[in-house]
Amino acid sequence: MELTRNLTLGVYLPGKTALHCLDPRTKIAGASGLILLLILTNNYAAYASFAAFTLGLILMAKIPLGFALKGLRPMLPILAIMWVFQLLFQKPPGSKVIFSYWIFSATDAGLHIGTLMSIRVLLLFLVTTILTLTTSTVELTDGAEALLRPLQKIGVPAQELALTMVIALRFVPTLAEEAEKIIKAQTARGVDFRRGNFIRRTFKLFPVLLPLFINAFKRADELITAMESRCYTGGAGRTKMKVLQMGKSDYLAWGVFAAFTVVQVFLMLKIGRPY
Repeated sequence: MELTRNLTLGVYLPGKTALHCLDPRTKIAGASGLILLLILTNNYAAYASFAAFTLGLILMAKIPLGFALKGLRPMLPILAIMWVFQLLFQKPPGSKVIFSYWIFSATDAGLHIGTLMSIRVLLLFLVTTILTLTTSTVELTDGAEALLRPLQKIGVPAQELALTMVIALRFVPTLAEEAEKIIKAQTARGVDFRRGNFIRRTFKLFPVLLPLFINAFKRADELITAMESRCYTGGAGRTKMKVLQMGKSDYLAWGVFAAFTVVQVFLMLKIGRPY
């Protein structure tokens, strides 16, 4: 079981493409806007348009398509279970029964809701992955801090909050690597994680969680020690080696995003829900 091989969230791929060179504030705000659009999307045509736009971003960033998509593989079993639950238990008034067996019945509305929700989760993951693949940790921290800075007027510690979010995101590959080491160690001691049904295999993963949490706390303690040894005291009075500044490419990116938003809103209002 190789977790890191299929992990893309939290990984950074250096590059000099137009997407890599955008201001981190543009990328973070743009990704947030895309997520909001994705939540509001309500039909297949709008999802197809969103998927095409996401594919264009992947190609623009020169990210290997197989590398970007392989991160979706660990999510497929969870999405399949979620789709089945929506199919069997979503029964809004006026929906038509398309399948019935024993105490279970599926409706056309449940089919559409489950499918649309699964597509939404996959595209949400891709948008977040594109952001981390094209933005370094330092850029993510600076961009998030700049966007959160207005909240300092009401007492929100913008720099500390941004740093916490970025560290949590970058800990994803680290925790996946630790989990893979623990699983391989237990496999060498005779534990077979691939035998048995889904429930039994799930229960076999519980002994992995305890050492994983212990190692995570150790990593966090080491990080705290490293920051304290470098006299880190928070964001107050800190200066930046690189001052963030919007360029022509950022304004062009905002224009493209505005045009895409218009297209999405038109598709959502023109076509409407399929159920």
